[in-house]
Amino acid sequence: MKVKLLADEKHKNIGTLKSSGDALKHKISDLSAKREAMLAELKQVEALSQAQQEENQLPEAIKLLEQERNVHGRKALQLKKLKPVEGCADEDIKEVEAANQIRLRDISAIQALLNM
Repeated sequence: MKVKLLADEKHKNIGTLKSSGDALKHKISDLSAKREAMLAELKQVEALSQAQQEENQLPEAIKLLEQERNVHGRKALQLKKLKPVEGCADEDIKEVEAANQIRLRDISAIQALLNM
């Protein structure tokens, strides 16, 4: 009899463990889903942190761009105040071409002398 009671008790314990295994699987499934949801939420928190960091950098970036704009603006004003140079670019080009022709004649003469 005692053996029968022990066997029944072991059978009952096996049933309890089997049913608790199903409950544990369900609990693990629920916790896994919660973990995924929390990881997604953590990514949003990290994105918020990144956005706040970028927002904190905006004033300095704006300040630098304003400084660059002011520099370019001053240069533009200086260029606007410049007076045109008198004379014609065509005349300058003709003088450069004439000098180049003289240079080419001199080179030809030197080469001719060297080939003698």
